[in-house]
Formats: sequence, C-alpha cells, structure tokens
Amino acid sequence: MENKSFVALDLETTGLDFEKDEIIEVALVRFENGVESESVDYLVKPVNAQLRPFIENLTGIYNADIENAEPFAAVAQKIYSFIGDLPIVAHNAMFDSKFLKQTFAKVGISFENHPVWDSLTVSRIAYQNVPNHRLDTLVQELGIERSRAHRALPDAIACGELFVMAIDKIQNSDPWLVDALARIARGSDWSLLWKESEPASELPAYRLPDVPLEDVPVKERAPRVSEFFKEGGLLSTKIENYQVRHNQQDFASVVERNMHKGGLCVLEAPTGSGKSLAYLASAACKAVSGERVVISTATRALQEQLWKKDIPLVKGLFDGKLKPAVLKGRENYLCLRKFEEVLNAPANLLLPDERDSFMAIVPWVFSTETGDVNECNSFSQVRNRVLWSKISSSAKSCLGEKCPHYIKCPAMAAKRRAMNSNLLLVNHSLFLADMSVDFALLPLYEHIVFDEAHKLPQVSRQAFGRTVSFFALRNIVKTLVPSRGPSGLNSDGLLSEIQVRIPATETELLALCVNLSETLMETEKALHRFFMKIGKKLAKQKNQRNGFTYVSGIMAEYDADPAAFLEQGQNALKLSENLGASLAAQKPLAGLLSDLNGRMTELSRFLQDFEFLVKAGREDWTFFMEDPFNPHTIKLHACPLEASSPWKEKFYPWIKSATFTSATLSVQGDLTYYVQKMGMPLDGKKAPFLRVYSDSTSKDDRCSMIVAKYLPKPSVPEYNDAVNETLCAVLPEVEENTMVLFTSISAMMKAQAALAPIFAERNKLLLCQHVDGALDGLVAMFRKSRGACLLGCQSLWEGVDFPGDALKLLVIPKLPFPNPVDPLVAGIVNKLKAEGKNAFKEFFVPEAYMELRQGLGRLIRSDEDSGKVLILDNRVVLEHYGKTFVRIWNNRQTVVNSVEEIMSALK
Repeated sequence: MENKSFVALDLETTGLDFEKDEIIEVALVRFENGVESESVDYLVKPVNAQLRPFIENLTGIYNADIENAEPFAAVAQKIYSFIGDLPIVAHNAMFDSKFLKQTFAKVGISFENHPVWDSLTVSRIAYQNVPNHRLDTLVQELGIERSRAHRALPDAIACGELFVMAIDKIQNSDPWLVDALARIARGSDWSLLWKESEPASELPAYRLPDVPLEDVPVKERAPRVSEFFKEGGLLSTKIENYQVRHNQQDFASVVERNMHKGGLCVLEAPTGSGKSLAYLASAACKAVSGERVVISTATRALQEQLWKKDIPLVKGLFDGKLKPAVLKGRENYLCLRKFEEVLNAPANLLLPDERDSFMAIVPWVFSTETGDVNECNSFSQVRNRVLWSKISSSAKSCLGEKCPHYIKCPAMAAKRRAMNSNLLLVNHSLFLADMSVDFALLPLYEHIVFDEAHKLPQVSRQAFGRTVSFFALRNIVKTLVPSRGPSGLNSDGLLSEIQVRIPATETELLALCVNLSETLMETEKALHRFFMKIGKKLAKQKNQRNGFTYVSGIMAEYDADPAAFLEQGQNALKLSENLGASLAAQKPLAGLLSDLNGRMTELSRFLQDFEFLVKAGREDWTFFMEDPFNPHTIKLHACPLEASSPWKEKFYPWIKSATFTSATLSVQGDLTYYVQKMGMPLDGKKAPFLRVYSDSTSKDDRCSMIVAKYLPKPSVPEYNDAVNETLCAVLPEVEENTMVLFTSISAMMKAQAALAPIFAERNKLLLCQHVDGALDGLVAMFRKSRGACLLGCQSLWEGVDFPGDALKLLVIPKLPFPNPVDPLVAGIVNKLKAEGKNAFKEFFVPEAYMELRQGLGRLIRSDEDSGKVLILDNRVVLEHYGKTFVRIWNNRQTVVNSVEEIMSALK
C-alpha cells in the first residue's frame, strides 16, 4: 500500500433518508502516513428536519444542542478545505459520502468525483472471524480506544485507526491477496491504494478437502431411549446436574415408538421442555441401527443450535457410530469455477457496486473447508443476492464432471457428506424443494422429524406458490447486458466478456451477442410497459378492489396484453440457444456459456411463471397483485388455497415415519386444526398419533395477565385513538422494558407518533419497527436497555427472544385475527363459505389463537423468565369466543376498567 494519508469522516444525521433527512454533526480527522494529525468537529443546525427522540437517544445530540449551531451552508467551505485532495475514509462509506456529496451539492459545491475508501470493506477483508463488522463490534474486538459511541468525532477517530490497522494487516499478509485486490480494484478508487505487482503472485491452493463416498454404515445395535433419560442414564454423563423430566422421557419414547411402528406423529411440547434432545436421542438410535433419519427446522438459529450444541452432545454417546451431516440448498455453496471466472475478469463480470463485497469474500474462498457462505461473516448473501448468484453453485450452470474443480466442488462434497451420513440436518425450504422435484435432492431416508413444525403450512404455501416482479427479471438481465453509467452503456456483463473472447474476425458471432443483448434489454422494457399499463388502469378505477385480486386473467380484467413481453422473452431464449450452439466447440468459453445457459434457464422459468400468473383462472388458487401502481415494485402472486395437496399426494404415502413437533400446534389443547391444515387423515390406520405436553412448571405464577375491559371494541372508529390514549398514559410510567405487538403497521405508526413526544420529554427510549432502522439493530439496542419501549408487528410476533430482564411487560392492543382483506385470507374464506362452513369459527379463531400463543411466547421462554401481559382488546372477556383465548392462560386474568386500575395491576 502506497498511501496512508486520508481524512476519516463520520456524520450524525436526523435519519437515513437522503432526500428528507439532514446532517447534524460532521467530524473530520486527518491522518498523515497512518498517524492522526488534526481534527475538526461541527454541530450543524438542520434547515427543516427535527431530531426524533430515537436520534437524540442514539447520538446524545438534542434539539437544544443544535439550536444555536450554524447551518451547513456556513461551514461547508471549511469542511471542503479541510478535506482538500485527500481520500475520504468512512465506515459504511456509501452512506456518509453520499449524504455529504448531496449536502455539498445543495450549497453549490461539487464533490462527485472525490475518492472514497470504506473502512467497512477493509475490515471485512482483514478480520474475517469477528462476529460482525459494525464499528462498535470492531472497536471492542480489536481494542481500539473510543471515548463514546455514536458521536461523530470519537467514531471518526476510531474509523481512521481501524482503517490503518486493517490495511497494514492486509499488506503484511500473503502477496497474492494484495495482487487479487489490485486486480479487482482496477478503475475504482481502490486502485489508488493497491497496486498490482509484476509478475502477479500465484494464488494459493484451496483448503477444501476431498470427500469420497463411503461404504454404507454397518447396522449397529442401539440402546433404548429410556437409557438416556433415566436417573444416572447416558445423558447424565454428558450434562452436568442433569435432571430427569417425565415429559422429556415420554416424548422420546413416543418418537422412538413412532419410528419403530411407522406412521405420522404430531407432538406439542413447550419451549424449554427438552424436546430437541428427546427427538435427537430417538433419531440417533434409529440412525445407528441402519435407517437414515432427517431432522428439518424452520430457522437458521435452531439449525445452528442443533448442529453446534445438541448433535455433538448426542454423537459423543455413540462411539463414532452416529454420522451426522448438515445439507443446505445448493445455492448456499460456492462454485470455484464461477469464482475464478469473476476473479480473472472483474471489469466485465462485476458491477461497480459489487467490487467491495467481492473483495471481502476473496480471503474466505481460500480458507473455507466447506464453501458454505453462511460461515462467512464478511459477506451477506441477503444483501448481495445478484453477486452471490454469479459465484454460487447452481445445477443450471454446472459443468458436472467436466469441471476442473469437480473433485473439490463444495456442493458435491456437501452432497457426498449427506450420502455418507445416517443423521441428516436440513431446513424446511430444502425439504420442500426436494418434494417439488420428486425427492431428487436428498439421499434416501426412512424417517424425518420436523421441528418448528408450526411453520410448515406457511412455508409450504410459499414453496408451492409463484411470484414474478420487475426486479426479479432485472436481476437476471443485468448480469448479462451492459449496465448504464453516467455517459451511457458500460462495457460490463456476461455477454460483454463472451464478446471479448470471440475473435474480431467472427463478425456473425459478435453480431449475435449484440443482438441477444439488445433483445434482453427490450424484454425488460416490454415487462415495464406491461406493468405500467396495469397501474394506469387501476388508477382510473374509483372503487379499487381490496388486495387487487383477479380471477379471469390480466388481459381480461386490466386490458394489459402480455404477448409482447412473452414474445421478446422467447426471442431471447432462441438467440441464446443459437449462440451456445455456434460456440459449443470453443472449450475456453465452456464455463461462460454454461453460465449464460443458467441465466437463460432462469429466464425460461420466469416466463413460465409469468404466463401462469397472467392467465389465472384456477379455482384452487388465489391470484393478486402487490404494489401495482409502481412498475418497478409491482409483484404478481399466485398462492394455492390448500398447501397440503403435495403432502397428501407425494409424502405421506411413502414415508416410513414422520414426527411433527413445535411449542405451538394446538388450539385449546386440540391438534385437529393443525392436522387438517397439513392434510393428514383424521381417522383410519394412517391417522397420526397426537399428544400435547403441558408445562412441567406452571407459568401462571410467573406471568400475570391483565385485560382492559373499558376500551371500545376494535370494530368501532374511535378504538385506535382510545388505545393510544391508554398507551400514552401507561407506557411512560413503566420502568421496565416493554414491547407492544401490533397487528398492523398503520396502527403501530399512529401509536409511535402519539408516544414519541412523551417519551422524549421523559428522556426515555422509544424504538419502533419500520421507523428507527433495521430490526436486528433495534432488538439488540432493546435488549441492552432498561426502561425502554419497543413497538413492533409481524416479524416480532415470533422467533425473537428477550431473556430475563430484557422484557418484563408485553402489550397486545388487538387480537391477531387474520386480515380479511388479505387476498389469501379472502380466498380461503370464500372457499370455506362455498363448502358451507363457518369461516370465523373454523379459520379466524384458530389462526388468531395460534398467533397469540406465539406472541405470548416472547415473554416467557424459560423457567427463569417472568413478567406481565396487558391485553387491550375487550373481546377476550366480552365475546363468547373470548373463552377460547382465555384458556391459553387458564382463565386467570385481572380485568381492569380504567387506566388507574391498569397502573395498580402493573405494580
């Protein structure tokens, strides 16, 4: 590295919106030859924006602090002069640099082409093994001194010191890494930092091991599960102070018996009851006896708990006879061939905004032993979906045994590990993908256990449904054709790289590449025009239908003809096929042509789904549009009204045994509703074995239920205002952490608007989903705080834990009934009515019951947790169906008739 002189920058702003929010603090620290030399720090008075309480709490800057500060226009020239010609360094520099450039532009200063380096990028390259790369985490992990967090000057100093440490570490690593980074950096600001050496350093060998197929494991005699869970049993040798629990013993015995006899089994057991170890012990015994068992989970968190904690514990009891493996969807694994294609041609195969993320993954590629991207803390698959698709394994672009990396292929190695295993861990999505291709993905197995089985109906509907959007097509096209830059089309894209490798004399082939590229761009435009027409048609309709559902097809109902788009798409497929056939003999192009074929296969699937969606006309499906007024964000959806059909047709007839378990499957202690949703037979020889386990310790003494009777019913207009009045009277007085779970975003936003000024006046922390940043950050901040209030909806109803004092009061303003205007809900209701059934009794109540149980589970997760629940929906005690809900807490509630009585009950 030739340059350690730069200016570290950190901004504090009124929010994250580049258009509406403003800068309130600017800190600049000049580093010369890697050493801090000078700094400035300006508080800035915003022109229009006000500081929200959340920002005041986060930054420690209050409206009073900036009341007499100068506006940005008054300090802009000072900031510009301090920076001079030196590159800017910031953590997550895209945000700070863009905010600064736009604010400079508003006062007439051009800052567009100023070089910017990101300390986040170099930290991801240099420090691959830290939990995450937030500045707070890196400061702690690397021992960087900082006087306080979330103020601009201390953060700018820490950012500069981090940058120097990271580039020194990179420079002192193997020369190949700097060479690789320099190659990727060509033409970007990073080229000022890293220079290529001559000759280039040789890349190291991959660390991916060979994984040969092994002989079928020998059948062994396994112990009975009763040997694990008894006093002085096998588990007591591995778990310190192990306590025998009758329910855990019985659960394990039921799973063992189900695997022995065969059939279906549905078991509900509360959180913390030890069900994971119970079914793992039974599964392990069956596995070592010669029959493969699959364990399937819904969430990554549970999968990691099983893989890193529970399975190793159980494995240690079987003297090497248990051979567990974890298998993920193929798209989770790296493709070495595709990675090398991109590394050797980054100018064409990477978009400018993909360089930083690709740099961050390079060290991991040469150190990983699995190729599973989920292990890489320096790369987010979610934030880099298109980039990851360029280097991830895919059956659509695989060369198979012709690939030079076939032996080391991470996806093939994972599959061989799975075939060598007798206990296989997967997730529900992979299981359902396997079912959709007639069980061609997973190795043969006889038994399966579904944990978090309450998610299966929803995940099944998602897996079997279909969706298309403009951006889904754009993400395919933009990997192939040149991107647009300030001066027109760039020269990037897969087709550009293929063109580069075709001799200039092959004019017909070059023309075919150009024709294909133009046709793909026209295909994208045709879809845009199609979606534009739908939006215009809807805008003219005075009485817009709820949910934008359609039945007879888009052409019939919205006069939008899909033919032009379908024709352009088919033309692109034909041109690609012709290009591939013409270049088939060119072996150096085999990899790129395979990648092109993979993308066109994606396009073909998109066209098939699109045609299905625009035709509609299926009585057993519901068809609807999401956000139809914006052609860029519109989505067409098709969902099967019953997600159980594939289970009945493809799964239940052949599986030897299947166990479904979760903490929330029953309605009033009855599993019938879940069994029906999953399409299991209710009677006869194939009817499932059902059991609901109660808590070994009563939650009644640890969880107090309070129900407000005095508020209006949710169906009347004044309900929301009345609820917000109660929230404003109660929540600011609560000294412990509180979470409010809403059933709609609009209700949550109105409550936030009402509560924010009161919490600001009390100097208390109020956090709100969709307002105050990413959910992970909000949850982490809430867990660390005391006396805070978190407003949430949707994703916070389940899957998030707040142990101990992190949550003491849970408020539920409204029973979580399904939204009747939701297109899927409306479709299910219409189907039930057509069958002569009571939709409220047979759908709305059980769905709300199960969702409420999930929400209540946020408060009590273990025997150590305790707290209070306040329900502001009086239907619980006034309506006849309220009896269903109060049974969740054994009808032990305090009914209150005023705010004063609520406050008294909370003491």
